[in-house]
Amino acid sequence: MSEADLPAVALDVGDARIGFAVTDGRFTFGRGYHTRTRAADDVAAIAALLERENAKIVVVGLPLKRDGSESLQTEKVRAFAVLLEAAGLRVALQDERFSTKLATQSLMTTASRKQRQEKGRTDEASAVAILETWLGQRAHGLRSEFRPAEISESDEL
Repeated sequence: MSEADLPAVALDVGDARIGFAVTDGRFTFGRGYHTRTRAADDVAAIAALLERENAKIVVVGLPLKRDGSESLQTEKVRAFAVLLEAAGLRVALQDERFSTKLATQSLMTTASRKQRQEKGRTDEASAVAILETWLGQRAHGLRSEFRPAEISESDEL
């Protein structure tokens, strides 16, 4: 199985919620899974989800600024990704710039007004955008992922 064919779970990690997406059976598309309010047992819940979905990797959206620089939220997400890795999970970070915009556009065309207003719906749709970007890059042999500990603040993305 190539890296492009790895069953994966993607996360859109925010301060209040985490949006989830999982690969389809052919590893070509992501589908929204759910949104979870942040809690102390996030890492254990994510590990359980990977096991339940038979996923081999967790793709974490990395919130970079438009110019590619890092922010306080980037640091928080990196720290969370390190916790996932410390729990024995295989982690890939995926640039998530514009994922919220893509998610919002997708929701505008596919979801009812009531669904669009649900808290967390955008987080879930953003996780789908993150996962589909990662899947597309893998399918084309592009490698934009890196482990959280491999990139320091002075390294370029």
